[in-house]
Amino acid sequence: MAKIIPWQVHLPDLEALVTALPPRDHPSCRPGYGLHVIYLIGGPPRVGKSTLAWMLLDRDGIPGCPTDALVSMLQRAAPQHGVRHGTHPDKAVRAQPFLVEFIRATAEGLDDSDPLDGYVVEGDIVTPAAAAAATGLGMPLSCVFLGNTELTTEHLRAAPDWLDGADDTTYREIAAWVRQQSSALREACAASGHVYVELGAGYTQGLERAYSTLVERA
Repeated sequence: MAKIIPWQVHLPDLEALVTALPPRDHPSCRPGYGLHVIYLIGGPPRVGKSTLAWMLLDRDGIPGCPTDALVSMLQRAAPQHGVRHGTHPDKAVRAQPFLVEFIRATAEGLDDSDPLDGYVVEGDIVTPAAAAAATGLGMPLSCVFLGNTELTTEHLRAAPDWLDGADDTTYREIAAWVRQQSSALREACAASGHVYVELGAGYTQGLERAYSTLVERA
């Protein structure tokens, strides 16, 4: 089994995450496995994107990177572009050119002779528009988008270290925002033809469906 690596990382930990590889006896090391595929996982916060990425790492040895690292880099090193953490509505739009170039660079780094040539990119700046832009450039993608239109404040409070110290009003506002973002994402996926998976009706079953969608389309 591949070593599980904490997915929510700080920027200094990015190199360790990106370079982590499963052992050579892992199933993903079979010749021809997952050739030239970038797995994109999008959706608002707290809907299961990181958990799904862990499933791909644990079951298939596919490493990856959360887009939080890309946002952190841009926020610190190139603040003039306006890409920053938070719930502001233009976050994904401002980040899209950089995300697409990151996906392009990652895809170009995959090689037929390397059995570990799949890679996961997950985060809330991964949108149907960004996936369409990357696909239009000929990048090999398998995409899925997650949402939860039934997210409650209790679900948020169950997440350790998230909104730590926030008051009840903040929890209610963020839960409502995630529900609204999930509804908008569902509509965007319906319009673009991308797969949207609702986690509110069944979290575990939804994640399994999302996992199957990614590996079957690879």
